[in-house]
Amino acid sequence: MIDLDALHLGALGRQPKIFWVFVAVAVVAAGVIVVDSRASGPADVALPDTPASSGFSASNYDQGESSTTIPGCDAVVVPESGEFSGAYFRLEGGRYDDPRYPWFSGRKATALSDALVSALPAETAVEFATPGTFAFGAESAFRFGPVQGPTSDSSVGDGPTDDLSMFASATAAGLLIRNGRGADVTVTISKSTAGVPPCVGGSLDRRQVAADGTVVDTKESTGEDGGRTAVVRTATAYATDGTTLQANASQFVSSDEAVSMNDLISLVSSSELRIGAAVPDGTRPPPLPCDTRVGSQDGPAVTRADADRIGRALDQARIRALRAVIVLEQPLAPMQRSPLSHDSLCAAGTILTPGSEGVVTVAITGGQPLPEIPDAYDPTADRSVDTVRLPDGSMSERSKRGVRTVTVTRPSGTRVRISSTSAGELVTVGNLESIATAPGLDL
Repeated sequence: MIDLDALHLGALGRQPKIFWVFVAVAVVAAGVIVVDSRASGPADVALPDTPASSGFSASNYDQGESSTTIPGCDAVVVPESGEFSGAYFRLEGGRYDDPRYPWFSGRKATALSDALVSALPAETAVEFATPGTFAFGAESAFRFGPVQGPTSDSSVGDGPTDDLSMFASATAAGLLIRNGRGADVTVTISKSTAGVPPCVGGSLDRRQVAADGTVVDTKESTGEDGGRTAVVRTATAYATDGTTLQANASQFVSSDEAVSMNDLISLVSSSELRIGAAVPDGTRPPPLPCDTRVGSQDGPAVTRADADRIGRALDQARIRALRAVIVLEQPLAPMQRSPLSHDSLCAAGTILTPGSEGVVTVAITGGQPLPEIPDAYDPTADRSVDTVRLPDGSMSERSKRGVRTVTVTRPSGTRVRISSTSAGELVTVGNLESIATAPGLDL
């Protein structure tokens, strides 16, 4: 939990008092605070340059001038010079199905994430990234994370407010690529009972109303830094079911920009991206977060094809090793890319078998050296594991106490670590080693 009272909000200083400015750092379920951009990869992994990845300063963006007339607005509120109110609070959340936010759930997050991917502009590609949500332009694969909201003792503006849920939202983000150009895109969804806000000079450029009654506001800002010009486009939809959906795209100005304003308007106008949209039958909850690393970052970059291929092999190995006695809430495939890492895949699953409940986690990394069998007389050797050489030349490190864990490093350099917190005796170290040594898991 982080107190943000000291944050500087100079870039937002033009906003009027009748609006709150929501500035916060998201703390994800695993307790990791992420404010960085995409993880750096090896030189042969070419990703387009974006303002977030290049350190472009947001304080240099031109927020535009306040105007007394805005297309689509019957009346415009013109803020006084220097008028400003900020919202400073501590965030909490990090789990789906939070009773404080009954409009959101794990299955709802999956349905909205699937709808978001379907609504992305045509002829665009999504960077293969960690599926969990990260804030402020960091990597993610356009999957909505849990709702993040202020703590109950937070204060906003001039004092506490009775309804802090108005500041709660779920976020999805990602790098969108089109014709070699990139845009950092962030999408937030929230539920509001306040209705459509008034038009405020300097806060929007245009307002339009769709046939279904959805109000869409748009805003474009440009800025220069280091001789480069960037543009931030924002489209915000206020739907009749109380959904507020905002899409923001940040990119460098060029003749063939990755994301246009029309792309964003089309996205936020999707009827499937609504809190009131039905969750399709068979929709699964989101995959468990996994951030396990099993070596240094010097292995080959993983791809989406690797995640699919190895995920299928992993599920087959899990079924062979554990038969039908262990039931997972959902398959381990496809695997995820480990957060802020270009060379690691991971997966986690909840064991539902009565008496054996727990979590199984798997992490796979390439380019790792074979460990050595420790000297039996070395006082610094790790005695919590047994290290043995397997017939194919792989080295297996088997835990002797604590969480059952096996780490197998293959001659190819692929390292597979699998662990289980299962409460029963159905998942043994031998079972885990059988999975870790299965064919098809090499990177």
